[in-house]
Amino acid sequence: MRRRERGEGVPPCGYGLLGLCCSSCLLGPCRISPFEKDSEKGQCGEGPDRIVAKNLLRLVGGEILEGLGSLRRAIERFSSLGPETHARRRASSGFRSRIIEKYALSPKTTGKALGRYFSIEAENLLSPVSRKRSILKNLCPERIFPSLYQQAFPPDPLMGYLIDSIHSGSRESSDVEEILWRCLQISTIRIVCEEIERDMKGLTDLEGPDQIEALDTLAGVSSDLSPVIITVQDERYGSKEWIDGVVQKLKESVKGEVPTLSIKSAGFLLEIGRRLYEKWSIPVAGMKTTTLISSPRATWTLGALALGFNVLSSPGLPIHGSERVEKFFTETLRKRFGNVYLLS
Repeated sequence: MRRRERGEGVPPCGYGLLGLCCSSCLLGPCRISPFEKDSEKGQCGEGPDRIVAKNLLRLVGGEILEGLGSLRRAIERFSSLGPETHARRRASSGFRSRIIEKYALSPKTTGKALGRYFSIEAENLLSPVSRKRSILKNLCPERIFPSLYQQAFPPDPLMGYLIDSIHSGSRESSDVEEILWRCLQISTIRIVCEEIERDMKGLTDLEGPDQIEALDTLAGVSSDLSPVIITVQDERYGSKEWIDGVVQKLKESVKGEVPTLSIKSAGFLLEIGRRLYEKWSIPVAGMKTTTLISSPRATWTLGALALGFNVLSSPGLPIHGSERVEKFFTETLRKRFGNVYLLS
């Protein structure tokens, strides 16, 4: 296979007639022709399946580090505020009461104790050594998100698992599906970080509990299992036109009213799953939900899939070029859990 020299006047890498591209090491970038993908390999000897899986893992690894860094900065801001700030409450929304109930704390928990709880739990989450992490069990109960527990969850220690996951991409013994499962679990941690960070900001009154009103619209969802559309539009890069167009097509294909819940961060998906479970008492993967995600963040799409939601995203996941990886997201997930990634 010919190595593509840097600086040549060639079109950018893609997945169309240009084939499958890989630039995960200094031997590349490598390009595998779509007409010879069964026999051709990259400079390192990897075939299309592992190249696609490793490309995805590399994306996820960078995004989870960004999410953990954001959470650590939030912890530092949260810890620097005095007890009187932690004690602030938003009586109109009952936000503090929601937080106490969500994390299974005593109703008598004071604002100061709540601040201490978040600081300790968030530090435990980021610790490189094994520690009890009850916060993950509270946010991701197995009865609601059973697909998460395909492998040991939560991984302990988390940082060790993340490091090992990045390393798994370079191990020849790592199976393609193993790499993909790690992508799913790691992406869930990014969503967990976003929810914890949002809750801390709400408690300190820095930004408030964004979009609680939108979540409250779930109260109007039928008590009988019915379709629900969830739209996640990234404020920085999301396309409202794409979301509106797909929502219209989905509603036209279903009889009756279909509730549509619009959020701006995948960090709300855990809470949506928990609230729908309270209404229907079935795991998320068994619900008739369709989640539209307009964001370049791969962790949002993969995290939603790991939680059990059916997902359609724009841009789509970079999985073309490997039939095995496509099959994992479009068939394997459906057979094992009931949800699926919808190729656009």
